[in-house]
Amino acid sequence: MSVSIRSRHAFGLLLAAASVAMLPDPGSAQAASLPPQAATGQRPVTIDDLLGMGVVTTPAISPDGRWVAWVVTHADREKNINNAAIWLAPAAGGVPIQLTRGPRADRAPRWARDGSWLAFLSDRAENSRTQVYGIAVGGGEAWQITESAASVTDFRLSPDGRQIAYLAPAKPSESDETLEKERGHPLVRDSSYGAEWSRVWVAPVTRGKPAVARRASPDLLDVTSVEWAPDSRRLAWSAKPSPVLRYNPLSAVYVQDSAGATPRKVSDMPGSERVESWTPELGLVVSSSAHEIGTFNSKLFAISPDGGTPVSLTDKLDEDARFVGATPSALYVEAAVHTGRSLYRIPLTGSAGTAGSLRAGTPSRLSDDTRFAGAFSVSNDGNTAAFIGESATDPPDVYVATLPSGAGPASPPRRLSEVNPQAASFALGEQRVVTWKSAADGEKIEGILNLPVGYHAGTRVPLLLVIHGGPSGVSSDRYPTVRGAYPIPVFNALGYAVLQPNYRGSAGYGERFRSLNRGHISGEDWVDVNSGVDHLVAQGIADSAKLGIMGWSFGGHHTYWGITHTHRFKAASAGAGANDLISMYSQTDLPDFYQTYLGPRPWEDFKLYEARSAYRFVANVTTPLLIQVGEADRRVPAEQSIQFYEAMKGIGKTPVTLVMYPGQPHGIQDPRLSRDLMQRNVAWFTRWIPVTGAEASTRSKH
Repeated sequence: MSVSIRSRHAFGLLLAAASVAMLPDPGSAQAASLPPQAATGQRPVTIDDLLGMGVVTTPAISPDGRWVAWVVTHADREKNINNAAIWLAPAAGGVPIQLTRGPRADRAPRWARDGSWLAFLSDRAENSRTQVYGIAVGGGEAWQITESAASVTDFRLSPDGRQIAYLAPAKPSESDETLEKERGHPLVRDSSYGAEWSRVWVAPVTRGKPAVARRASPDLLDVTSVEWAPDSRRLAWSAKPSPVLRYNPLSAVYVQDSAGATPRKVSDMPGSERVESWTPELGLVVSSSAHEIGTFNSKLFAISPDGGTPVSLTDKLDEDARFVGATPSALYVEAAVHTGRSLYRIPLTGSAGTAGSLRAGTPSRLSDDTRFAGAFSVSNDGNTAAFIGESATDPPDVYVATLPSGAGPASPPRRLSEVNPQAASFALGEQRVVTWKSAADGEKIEGILNLPVGYHAGTRVPLLLVIHGGPSGVSSDRYPTVRGAYPIPVFNALGYAVLQPNYRGSAGYGERFRSLNRGHISGEDWVDVNSGVDHLVAQGIADSAKLGIMGWSFGGHHTYWGITHTHRFKAASAGAGANDLISMYSQTDLPDFYQTYLGPRPWEDFKLYEARSAYRFVANVTTPLLIQVGEADRRVPAEQSIQFYEAMKGIGKTPVTLVMYPGQPHGIQDPRLSRDLMQRNVAWFTRWIPVTGAEASTRSKH
């Protein structure tokens, strides 16, 4: 349940069933049943095609708007690593250059104020410890800036370019090392060893040997963000009283007059807080929902470095606001818009330094729906934006646009990159945004429908549900996913339609819609999903006898619920989903998630938790089920998957397979295991829901 706490708590073994069929090659699995293709020279997409695509992330425009850097990641199955490199191009256009060539991952580029060089995180050292490195715009050898005893997780360069502040744990103390030799390393629930606390460190920026860093933050605070003051002397950072995730709502914001000085708490709003920026006009810009628990919008607040009442800057934007940048007269934020995303400008008047004078105006949308646009980065003057753009047929690439001085969309953007030119040869199915009314109460629900390649109107085809997690995630009108568990383009090439429903509780539709599932998980939200299937059957698209369901995290929760409450699905795949909410409360690293979405805690209303737990209805299952989970998942621990698997095996009437991925967290990251993840799903659904002919027998071999 990939759930973030913004005061809504965003949430060497391979185990399989007794009989596991050999997995087909992703290319050969498609050859026999492909629909005829138009004479376009395009070909069906395979799993290896998807895993071979570069993933572009983190565009960063230089302060003067002249250059754009970004990261491209490729999965290297031979070495079994995800290799990332930083690329660079002039914002005016030109041939991109690969700026870094590390052996593993170079990422998170940040510009020096003068735009002559940039810093980045890399694990290129022999010990694989992540440090900060610098490299000139003209290329050449990168130089190491930090020499942290533990991996650096984030950093900021001072405005004058002379210092760096970074976040990293401390090296275990001698006393801790002595104690561990005596008693080992016992794990105490809700407690953390000293080496697990994130600290602020400050060091001079040098181009020779890395300078010695000094610790800036005190003991007993786990720091989550850091920013420099415009004077390059003071620091602001957010911290919580423990590294344990459940303490996120207790975070606060602190200011130091210099590194190591006594910190002053300047903000202590309810819920999680994070420092996003520090400007002369706004003071501190802090993100928070200002609620300890709930599904409220994440807002941006201006807070004086001396403390005082926070001023909300995004009240007129009804969605989670991500900070992009600020000028003396405007704030730039990014937010979801239904199945898209957009950049907004919010005009500002007054100053945070003058009591009560700061005012935020009405947001103006600066990007349109021509393409899905996100990960915006804005130049210091607010005139130029870099972003990642994509569409249903064009894979993600880096774009640049000149922003208007007033209201209205930006100028037509320039594409700077072409990360995946091979994608032009891929045959993709038509992608549509579809809407329907929920049978629960008539609420309007949207979703993304991907039709089979070569689909002919009026033809009924097998339909597979792919349900997003969160539950406050969202399925977007963008290029079909190339990572994750469910390879939608491969399913489309095989002749399946795929529906991704944005059920109540999804992001992108405002705070009211996101809160509609509070008290109603395993209830009206499932009705929203099921109503989408009914709609496509009624439209003559879906074959009601050939329906499948799958989802990861909270999508896995929905999958368990769906197969215990209806027999309409002929195959299912549940990824890292919860099904027994009573035991889940005590197993997850986010137990307060269920207070957000159900209200009481289990012992306060056992009947409610039982009623919303698919495990209580496991005897109803007649749908063949594939279960997949990371063996090291702490968000939805593997015990949830094992519990449902063992029940189905014990009942013995329906086929079930459980696959656990060794060492993997809530999302599978290992390149080889990622291929297996996708491949098993394709094999499962083609086995139980063949596009043509009769489905396989569901008689269990228990």
